[in-house]
Amino acid sequence: MSFLKLEEKSINKISTKNTAKAAEYENTESTLCLEPIARPVDTFSFNHNDNIKQKGICQQLKSQQPNLFQENIVIRKQVGNENQYKQMKQFGSDATVESLVELMRTSNLVLRCNFIRPGFNARNSCMMCRPEDLEQMLKNPENEFKIKTVKLNLNNDDEFSPKHGTMFLSAVEDSQSGQHKLYSLDYHISEERDKTLYSIH
Repeated sequence: MSFLKLEEKSINKISTKNTAKAAEYENTESTLCLEPIARPVDTFSFNHNDNIKQKGICQQLKSQQPNLFQENIVIRKQVGNENQYKQMKQFGSDATVESLVELMRTSNLVLRCNFIRPGFNARNSCMMCRPEDLEQMLKNPENEFKIKTVKLNLNNDDEFSPKHGTMFLSAVEDSQSGQHKLYSLDYHISEERDKTLYSIH
């Protein structure tokens, strides 16, 4: 059984020629990855049987949508004192954001957004994307490339200068179906903090 609705019609491809020149970016060994997981709850709210069902649904999602839930190579450019990481390629899944929101709500799931740094001593960064965040993204205005984006930060971070950085999850509308497909996951963090996380002992 497939959890997410798939569209047989072709998806509009967004031109990336104007988003950034390749020369502005450099290759990295880091990756970005989305992962469906059970919504975190406190000890008193935890239900073992529900958690087993949630894990089963997450495993099926990952097997049904490998292009959505796999590690993606990222490139990096420096803007001021900030490192900006961008996926090399957009997500290749035809699953709709609308159906993902519905499944996440009914199964009490969230998406864990991972930035994975290479190296034995490095430390990864992750943010949580809730169905409410995806719904907010769909309400947000499009940019000049017809892409909608939502910002993800840790709750206890400074909104204007988040210590752990900011992730940007984006989606694009298919003009034929009116539904949205996840487009990319990007990550921005201060150069100084980023350097520390690559070399923590």
